[in-house]
Amino acid sequence: MSEEIYKKACDFANDGEYVEAAKLFKKAADTGHVRAQYNLAICLHEGLGGYQAHMEAFHYFKMAAEGDFPRAHYMVGIYLLMGLAPYASEEEGVKHLKLAADAGIEDAQYNYGVCLLEGKGVEKSEEEAVRYLQMAVEKDHVDAMYNLGVCIYEGRGIASDTEKGIALIEKAASKGNQEAPGALTKIYSKKAPPLKSLS
Repeated sequence: MSEEIYKKACDFANDGEYVEAAKLFKKAADTGHVRAQYNLAICLHEGLGGYQAHMEAFHYFKMAAEGDFPRAHYMVGIYLLMGLAPYASEEEGVKHLKLAADAGIEDAQYNYGVCLLEGKGVEKSEEEAVRYLQMAVEKDHVDAMYNLGVCIYEGRGIASDTEKGIALIEKAASKGNQEAPGALTKIYSKKAPPLKSLS
């Protein structure tokens, strides 16, 4: 029964009728349907069901995460890391990111990699950070591409290779990463020969 309700909700969502979709997602979610819990949480998070409610969204993301839905683990991790949940804990947030990252969610692989690089909510490990950033880059994650390029350029967690690092940062820039152009300007200005004064 809940699967039929969920499918009807998906039909409404696909037609852009989010208020009706959210009502049906809620009906299925409250019976324990994990994908409905996640989709309802997305509606609440984005304000697609007629109103935006982060606390209610977090409640349903958490329910879906308890049902081991990888994308829900990712969202719970983000809510906890950003302090959007009432009992926000970086350590707990990072645990959820890792679960999602290990399940193949590229945004989670990128964010978990950054947490490892910074030692945010987890013991710092540049080598492990590089491993997760590489996973996300394999799925063409642009921000991971930039961060991995910087790691390779600077030799953080991996042997330094300036050419390979620059190439990856350039690729990230060409795909729209906002930080890459500034980083490239700094890199190129270091590589440029000093200007000779005119006499």
